[in-house]
Amino acid sequence: MKILITDDERLIRLSLLSMLEELYPGVHHISQAKDGEEMIRMVETEFYDIVFLDINMPKINGLDALEVCRKKSPETQWCVLTGYAEFEYAKRSIGLGVKEYLLKPLDIDQLKQLMEGLMKEKQEKLQNQNQLFENRVSRAFALADMAGGIKQMQPAGKDSVYSIYIFFLDTDENKKRQEMYAKLYENLSDYLKKNIECGDRYALFFLQTSELCLIIEGREYMKLHSYLRHHRDVFDTDARIAAVWAAAKDFKELYMDKQVMLALSNVRILEENYKTITLQELNEQSNLMEKQYLCEKIEMLTASYMTGNYAMANELLQEMEREDGLKDSFQKIDSRPLRSYLSVVWKSSFEGEEYADLLRQFQNLLQNAMWDHNSENQDIVQQIKEYVAANYMNDVTIAEMGNRFDISPSYISRIFRNKTGEKYIDFVTGVRMKKAMELIRMSPALSVKEVAERVGYISEKHFSKTFKKYFDCLPSHAAKE
Repeated sequence: MKILITDDERLIRLSLLSMLEELYPGVHHISQAKDGEEMIRMVETEFYDIVFLDINMPKINGLDALEVCRKKSPETQWCVLTGYAEFEYAKRSIGLGVKEYLLKPLDIDQLKQLMEGLMKEKQEKLQNQNQLFENRVSRAFALADMAGGIKQMQPAGKDSVYSIYIFFLDTDENKKRQEMYAKLYENLSDYLKKNIECGDRYALFFLQTSELCLIIEGREYMKLHSYLRHHRDVFDTDARIAAVWAAAKDFKELYMDKQVMLALSNVRILEENYKTITLQELNEQSNLMEKQYLCEKIEMLTASYMTGNYAMANELLQEMEREDGLKDSFQKIDSRPLRSYLSVVWKSSFEGEEYADLLRQFQNLLQNAMWDHNSENQDIVQQIKEYVAANYMNDVTIAEMGNRFDISPSYISRIFRNKTGEKYIDFVTGVRMKKAMELIRMSPALSVKEVAERVGYISEKHFSKTFKKYFDCLPSHAAKE
């Protein structure tokens, strides 16, 4: 909270400042004023949650200054701090809306009790105000959605200022997305409770399209532009998050901004992670229509892939291959943010700078996914293991397995590890080493070179090194053990 201490005695100001910092180290922003005139000037230019003020001060006494200030800042809580205990002072201060009448010197326990009460009261008041505002905003948006427009929405007051933020989350599965939205809602709620000033209201709610929406009445909260970057440690690294922001003067403008934000939202996949983008920035982007179309195709392809509709995904991919305009659009963008987005939602590393590289990786992932869901190929790992067991002395590299079974090597690597818990190369090495040990013990007359050649090693040195690492002894010593 923002606190102002007003007293003409410097030692009194410093004493109260010291007690507040002892009770709440680094929590509150505390300012000082040396008389009533300075207090008035400061209240005119900045909002304060709590003002402590002395009565007997030069130029303008505390109660006269309070009478001026309370009209300018009705949400401020006022606490009179004085050495005067006369009834008339107390009576007038109460009439001016003073929360507490405190006698000098202040007791720290008394101050703590006062502060706890003021903070609790402020929090409850803000919660009630925000709940009413949230109900009003979410109801207005829902009615406008059902009515198909904004004709029924009532304009706000003349002096109202609004900020709207819509947060977008991208992950590889819906369940994770829902969990991340819940986490974002909780963290953002805590942030708002600590940072929104008294008198400003906010509504935090989910749109019918599932995105999280924040609307603030009171100020253009530009400081929220850095929220995502400063709180990125809260979010899962396997997710991308972006926000779009706009300022508005009434509910109708808010609703129209919301609709435009959602319509342009797919362009976010071309922006870096944890970025807050203004609606104006989105609208003013060069080649916006081209970018939208490219992003639309990629999002449709991604949605088909994630829902298991591989036939549709394959059709979309063929369309993307045929449309030269998409290639041209791709060449005009910075592909790094897009590749970052694809790595998250497709759970695979996207490399290469060319449009053809992108399509090729889409094709490989689709092919692998179709293999995963084809019942005839569910035993592919077992087939590979059986082939290696029978042909370990020959070329059984992962590339050779890819050619033999008509599957990409990257897919073999992934599925083999998923289903066996070990790398393909480690499996092959294990088969060869066990066969080598059998040969050594059954035919001790064989040389190390002969054993190496029979289990598929060209280099005797490489074979011996691998054998030593696997069995912790040299091949020449194995027969003697």
